[in-house]
Amino acid sequence: MALRNFRPKRSLIGAWRLARELGLVAKGLASSDHVVQAHIIPMRRCNLDCGYCNEYDDVSKPVPVETMLERVDHLARLGASLITISGGEPLLHPELDQIIARIRHHGAIAGMITNGYLLVPSRIQQLNEAGLDHLQISIDNVTPDEVSKKSLKVLDKKLQMLAEHADFHVNINSVVGGGVRNPEDAYTIARGRSNTG
Repeated sequence: MALRNFRPKRSLIGAWRLARELGLVAKGLASSDHVVQAHIIPMRRCNLDCGYCNEYDDVSKPVPVETMLERVDHLARLGASLITISGGEPLLHPELDQIIARIRHHGAIAGMITNGYLLVPSRIQQLNEAGLDHLQISIDNVTPDEVSKKSLKVLDKKLQMLAEHADFHVNINSVVGGGVRNPEDAYTIARGRSNTG
């Protein structure tokens, strides 16, 4: 599914992101004496409870933003080129935009993995302003079931919002395996069409 509508601003942002990514590759080829990629988790709690997930937690509080900024600063000192925010559900963290902005302040590429449920146009715009480079949205099936709530039926509108508003790159990840009722759903998701109405 093409999540991009042509807009000049998006094209410029995409070109700049590609140049930064090529710089990351060049840096990695020139020296292995630095961290290339790191994941940080500012929020263990999640708004879903998918059956296969071992990360689910419905009680933890957000990691204080000061702690997260110190961690980002430390990763920058180690030379991290790509920092991905995951969780839990990172969009539940009340100061997420500060964390993204700090990653970008250090020149690193800022990524995020989300279930997408909390995305609305205003939140997408805030992520644009914070400097998010990449967003991975998880969609596991066409319709929700007892294993995964992350379905194309529920998230199709979120994908449309991302196509219209996101200046960052979006990709879709599907978990297909143990417990997933209809593995063929992965093909439907990859094509980006829901036949569920």
